[in-house]
Amino acid sequence: MKYPMSDAACELLGDFFAILAHATRMRIFCALHGEPKTVTEVADYAGVSIANASQHLRLMRDRGAVVAEKRAQNVYYRIADPRFIEAVMLIRATLLDGRQRSTAQAAGSSRRGRRTVNIQPAWPPHGPQPQPLPGRNS
Repeated sequence: MKYPMSDAACELLGDFFAILAHATRMRIFCALHGEPKTVTEVADYAGVSIANASQHLRLMRDRGAVVAEKRAQNVYYRIADPRFIEAVMLIRATLLDGRQRSTAQAAGSSRRGRRTVNIQPAWPPHGPQPQPLPGRNS
């Protein structure tokens, strides 16, 4: 059977998605949507210590997900390519659509005694971004 991607391409994608598979790194990735931010700003958004955010950012930079730019006394981080955000948003939308279908199917079944759950998106693509949870360290 012929696959649509080479083994090397699959390895490359697997390595990249492994970076975003960690919830803290995903929050950091979301924090960087829009304008570049300092480690302190990223840490505040993600609800982690500056040291922890710095470690995650270094790993993300080494894997090509983010880039760092020195401006005067600060280092600013940004997403390396805006298409990364587009890809994440596409995956997010697909997952939410699937959940809504499941919820709709469960609602149809609820008439027969099943309980339904209303699932709301955790991070709207074009709205206010969530505030970090107090005392959250990952």
